[in-house]
Amino acid sequence: MLTNSLLSSTSSNFRQVPDHQEVYLSATGFNAIYFDITERVSHLPTDHDALRFHLEDMVDSVDSRKTWHSDTDAVELPNLPPDTPACALTATVIPPEMAANGAFFPSRPHTPTFTVILLTLIRLVSHSTDVLISISIPHMPGEQEPHDQVDFEQGQMGSLVAEGMRVQDEIRRTLKIHDWGLFAGEE
Repeated sequence: MLTNSLLSSTSSNFRQVPDHQEVYLSATGFNAIYFDITERVSHLPTDHDALRFHLEDMVDSVDSRKTWHSDTDAVELPNLPPDTPACALTATVIPPEMAANGAFFPSRPHTPTFTVILLTLIRLVSHSTDVLISISIPHMPGEQEPHDQVDFEQGQMGSLVAEGMRVQDEIRRTLKIHDWGLFAGEE
């Protein structure tokens, strides 16, 4: 589907993946791209509320999270019908092992200090379906060079997040649905 440094293999080679999901892992096994096909969240008033609902559903309740950027109407999907609602956000998730003073006390190996999530929600309203594309970019202790740090407050995204955003744009640009019959409703 895509060829780049972030995407190398499907995780179904390593672990069980639900039928409604596809997961692609980087060569390191840390960065991942998730495609989720879920029932449309229809009890919330806006697409942006549905996007936040899906983020909350994805993230552990003990992790702290912060949304840095939201696109409520700027998501372009050139290969889908022009009236397809879509929105996106960029968030960071910090595990409870990260103390308030910035000290890091991991409870298990390979615990990231934080994870950047690039989340796109595509709403197939007539099919009662939400399609989620999430790119998970964990930042492991000691991996980033000082010049490659992520600090959204200072406008620094680092090379891993920049690559993730490039991949996100490529997925949106090339995403096509070939078999609408896979979804409920009619198109």
